[in-house]
Amino acid sequence: MNTEPISIDGVAGPIVVTTNALWGRPAVTVGGVPAQRTGRRQYALPAAAGGAVEATVRSAFADPYPTVEVNGVQHRTGPPVPVVLRVLAPLPILLIAVGGALGGLIGVLGLVANLAVARSRTPSAVKGLIMVGVAVVASVVWLAIAVAVQAAISSS
Repeated sequence: MNTEPISIDGVAGPIVVTTNALWGRPAVTVGGVPAQRTGRRQYALPAAAGGAVEATVRSAFADPYPTVEVNGVQHRTGPPVPVVLRVLAPLPILLIAVGGALGGLIGVLGLVANLAVARSRTPSAVKGLIMVGVAVVASVVWLAIAVAVQAAISSS
């Protein structure tokens, strides 16, 4: 997932953060050029006056938009996500409680789908309904697979 370009004073170009949906590992580009990683979530961004500016990329739980911190100032890379949507997004993960590894796998796929929904440009109410739908579909898929596996084991 790529964020919209943001401009920060003192940085040599627009900043885009790309986050891998499964691993959550961010990559930062400035003006289309990859920034040098200096730590786990630390980057050296090219400065407008030459040299480099240290930046930290942080992600909040169930928030599809990370923040970039430069010189102690946090800059959001996307619009704020309502708390209700941040609660609904990880809802499919609850399958791990009843479904073990299979439930966890399906739950993670549901979480990834819900984070994609959170980034969409639809109204919040529609996003909430879609997220609940994703959780229901994930539960039905888990149940169908569990019943099929149980039937296959019973017939053996």
